[in-house]
Amino acid sequence: MAITEYEKEGKKFYKVYVNIRGKDNKRIRVQKAIYDILTLSQALKEEKRLIKEVTGKVLKLEGKGLLWKEVMYRWELAAKKGMINTQMNYHTILDHVARLERYTSSWLEKTASDISRSDGRNVLINAKALGLSDSLINKIKSSINLVFIWGIEEGFIQGNLTNSKGPVYGLGFESSEEKIKPILTLEEVRKFLFEAKLRNHPWYPIWAFALLTGMRSGELMALLWEDVDLDNNIIRVSKSFNKRTKNIKCPKNGTWRNVDVNGQLKNLLIELRRERPNDTHVLPHFSEWKNGFAGEVLRRFLLSIGINKEVVFHTLRACFATHLLSQGVEPLKVMRMGGWSDLKTFQIYLRMSGVDVKGITAGYSLLPSQNDLENVYLIRS
Repeated sequence: MAITEYEKEGKKFYKVYVNIRGKDNKRIRVQKAIYDILTLSQALKEEKRLIKEVTGKVLKLEGKGLLWKEVMYRWELAAKKGMINTQMNYHTILDHVARLERYTSSWLEKTASDISRSDGRNVLINAKALGLSDSLINKIKSSINLVFIWGIEEGFIQGNLTNSKGPVYGLGFESSEEKIKPILTLEEVRKFLFEAKLRNHPWYPIWAFALLTGMRSGELMALLWEDVDLDNNIIRVSKSFNKRTKNIKCPKNGTWRNVDVNGQLKNLLIELRRERPNDTHVLPHFSEWKNGFAGEVLRRFLLSIGINKEVVFHTLRACFATHLLSQGVEPLKVMRMGGWSDLKTFQIYLRMSGVDVKGITAGYSLLPSQNDLENVYLIRS
């Protein structure tokens, strides 16, 4: 760094020259010069400005000066090109970026290497204050960890993070009080299907299918007649419709499975085949279903028959699992037919059905019987 004086066409000028190398990587070098400065005081000011500018460029080249938004942008580009460790579809990538833009907005203009655990904790505190669900907060944490760790691995982020785990790694809050998810009782399910059939509701076969099989909404929508084997009373579930991409994909857990066809479901299938002989899809497709409003249609009909519960379409799957378990069907069989691979998730239905505690106190007798009391009365009298 230097200020030099020179003459040009009989006039005195100053030149400012700045040359800075990387602190950790000496091969990184940035230099810049400004000529024809009229005064020394102006040259001194230009020197300070130039040092700051060049230092910033060196830091960026070393990966220490990238802003959080710049790391996010690079991650997004890499993810779309399939250049990150985890393969993701286009919409999942956009979901991660949207979450980060919304919930880490205070970081966007901040140097990524300077983001601390305190910053991470503040993001989670603010998310909790907004009333976000524990599930969404965990998704925010996952998005931050995903991009931050990638930035560290690629050398875009360096600095003061303990064990280079990221600003929210290991941070968490006690979950808010767990609420019991509303489901339909067995009596309500029977009333619901009776009224839907009686009124010839167009969604009746979809609702009945969901309650008899436990299949997910996308799996029901993708079901073809070629997947149905009425001779062996089996349905092969091997695909699912993605409402966001409008494409067919694998089921949620990534594997195909078989679904048992009981007598009622078989009659329903025969009826559907008779009514729609030329369709390749088993169930009718409605615009509300394709566009994500199946829950609204369900709630509206339930309300019309006097059942006022905040249910969603997925509630029908929960009813399937809960009521089968209540009737004594083995949990492993219910999991296999419904396509649950995560036992932790399935525990919810075990608890809702009461199977996990049913019969525990059957032999736990404490209260006096009527005969015991009568014997005491006789003796005392």
